[in-house]
Amino acid sequence: MDKLDKLKLASSSFSDRILTNGAQIQRLVTTKMKQILTPPTPESKIVDEATSDTLQDPNWSLNTRICAMINTQQLNGTEVVKAIKKKICLNNNNNNNHKSVVSQRLSLDLLEMLTSNCDKVFSEVASEKVLDDMVAMVKDVGTDDGNRRKAVRMIRAWGESDELMYLPVFRQTHMNLKTSEIPTGSQSGNPSHGHQSMESLVYQQPMPAPDRYPLPDIDLMGLEDDTVPYTYGGQSVEQKKELLLVGRNSLELLSSILHSGMEPIPINDELTVSMLEKCKESLPVVQRIAETTTDDDALLFEALNLHDELEQVISRCSEIKEKAGPDPSETDTTKPTETTLTSEVKVKEESQTSATSKVENSEQEKPV
Repeated sequence: MDKLDKLKLASSSFSDRILTNGAQIQRLVTTKMKQILTPPTPESKIVDEATSDTLQDPNWSLNTRICAMINTQQLNGTEVVKAIKKKICLNNNNNNNHKSVVSQRLSLDLLEMLTSNCDKVFSEVASEKVLDDMVAMVKDVGTDDGNRRKAVRMIRAWGESDELMYLPVFRQTHMNLKTSEIPTGSQSGNPSHGHQSMESLVYQQPMPAPDRYPLPDIDLMGLEDDTVPYTYGGQSVEQKKELLLVGRNSLELLSSILHSGMEPIPINDELTVSMLEKCKESLPVVQRIAETTTDDDALLFEALNLHDELEQVISRCSEIKEKAGPDPSETDTTKPTETTLTSEVKVKEESQTSATSKVENSEQEKPV
């Protein structure tokens, strides 16, 4: 009996671990699918361009344009800050990569410029907890020394600013970092294991900021729609491939639903409708990529093939909907309306008939 009980206990424990691991895997897959199916936003695209690792120096013209577009509400400031936060977080995990060092530095330059020139960006920085990521970057032993000093100077300037007293998180972050041990500098991805204080880091090897940010020769407040720097034709090959990947994933998921063997095909199911909308959204994007790709035959053929497949699956869904008839939920909602309208018409007809008979009776009762 003891051996049998132990065997049952081990089997139960093993089953629990399988269920737990299965739930974790399902959550990871769901999160990953959401990331794959979420198309890049205009804000994330333009931040990617401004922080590209191919740049040697900040693109001041583009950075200034981003400021202007936020101030004129052509770009969502919250989404821009979120995109910068993702760049900082991503680069924290790849700090030994030279490309990540460049992208991280450009992200800090862009963030500094936005906070200096855009209203309410400080509130977004506070609400999105960007300061936490900057502190993590400063304390990471693998962070590039120049990027670390840049982040420390920004945190110190914000924490000592009287204008930001209404946002206590800036002063609190500054004070906490001031009493923390900060790793000594690392160069070219070679971390050092020593520590230093915030004050010594700030005043060591100073990097003077420019007196002003160089402004391009453009009208910042008079931007027109056709001056927006981001179009499908101006995207890099990698960015176009990302858009094609989003369309391909939506197509494959919708196709798997249609060929799942379920009868009837769940054409009005929430997931099916969502995937169909994703495919419809991807169709003009893929078409535009095909139209603007002239120097990459492989990318052009991929876009053309995906465009044809998207058209086919959208057409297939339309045929299935026609055969299946209207959505029962829609039919149920229309019937009461029709009944109500019919009743109203009958009431009106009865009232008109009653009025007519009254008129006739009154005419007959008139004396000759």
